[in-house]
Amino acid sequence: MPVALTVAHIDDIPNIVAAERDSFENPLQPIFRLYCPIFHSREESIASNATEYQESIREQDSNVENVWLKVFDSDTSGKETIVGGAQWLFVVKETTSIDQHVRSLASRYPAGGATIFASQAFRILREAEARQKEGRSGEHAYATLGTFFTIPEYRRRGIGHTLMEWGLKRADEKGLEAWIEAVPPAVPFYEAYGFVQMETTHLNPKRPVSLSVEATAEWNATAESLLPITATVMCRPARTKDAE
Repeated sequence: MPVALTVAHIDDIPNIVAAERDSFENPLQPIFRLYCPIFHSREESIASNATEYQESIREQDSNVENVWLKVFDSDTSGKETIVGGAQWLFVVKETTSIDQHVRSLASRYPAGGATIFASQAFRILREAEARQKEGRSGEHAYATLGTFFTIPEYRRRGIGHTLMEWGLKRADEKGLEAWIEAVPPAVPFYEAYGFVQMETTHLNPKRPVSLSVEATAEWNATAESLLPITATVMCRPARTKDAE
């Protein structure tokens, strides 16, 4: 049977997160591990992220339309396998500060040097995005991606195109710019859809000199396990009927 795309239900999130892991771990993308660290077991990490995402759906911010998509394949018995997915966010107005965003992401790390490194890394990335948005989107609406993936066995079958076209069509209907954070291998894919490179960051946080011996060791271990990381802020200008 051909694969199919549909808007996901909240109960689909754990399976979407598990499929997302398979995608970004084959091969491993260091920036994904920055956002989704593992400290106990892979299963616990998947469950924790899924719970976090489900809570964000339940506590829907009126300023953000949070849409999860799933692409699935079905066997002859009708059993579904998620083979791709995306989280499209259509932001009416930015209500989360950089500080709040950094604290939320860094809370995925244990207290100590690991949290300090993560906080520095996320701040660098968020500030790069904010610099580019300043004077463009400002407090205005925009679209962005929370995640976007296809599992290895289903790549080069048009799934990414389908997921991208769905979100960009919605963004165009709303007259929105679209902003993403892309790793180097993905930049050409996004450029094919009209995204333009705005700023590239080679992540290199500086270790604070005031850390304890224990925190220093934790900071160093976290940095060594994740770096190097390169990320590019990209923007697709809003499409209007006049521009079409």
